[in-house]
Amino acid sequence: SILSIAPSAIDNQIIWVGTDDGNVQLTQNGGKTWTNLTLNIKGLPKECWIAQIRASRYNKSEAWVVANHYRKGDFNPYIYRTKDFGRTWERMVDATKVKGYALTVLQDPVEPNLIFTGTENGLWISIDEGKNWTQLRNGLPSVSTMDLAIQERESALIIGTFGRSIWILDDLISLRKVAREGITKDFTVLP
Repeated sequence: SILSIAPSAIDNQIIWVGTDDGNVQLTQNGGKTWTNLTLNIKGLPKECWIAQIRASRYNKSEAWVVANHYRKGDFNPYIYRTKDFGRTWERMVDATKVKGYALTVLQDPVEPNLIFTGTENGLWISIDEGKNWTQLRNGLPSVSTMDLAIQERESALIIGTFGRSIWILDDLISLRKVAREGITKDFTVLP
């Protein structure tokens, strides 16, 4: 069964699809033909759930894939990224970077270096396009973080959790600045 569908915001002919038996497929012609990319994703557990796919808003050949395999006793996080229509993939998180199996990923629509990841154990943030991760707490408990969205007009991160409802991180402007410029000596937390 299909679990996730991610149409490209850049090219309406490009659609990514993930299934409950570990398949990632792509069409570049609006569904006329499909390519199964699963074998290209090194380290992806066989028959895992492709819980989410996010098509990039920056590059039509780029997508993020969230897979989980906890139903078979594997609690490791699996998030992969391709920049070449799925020919090659890079694993963006593992158990040394984040804790808990992966549920969601979101790249900021304004600052591409800013990435958010939700796992069974909370919310994680990267300001360097997924190279390094830090758990974001700031009042948010280490709770199952099921989905993420950004309310663009208000620059707010909306966090959907299991058991704790919805949590909002207001005003991403400071995080975007840090992701764009890095941490400098003169740092403004709230402009």
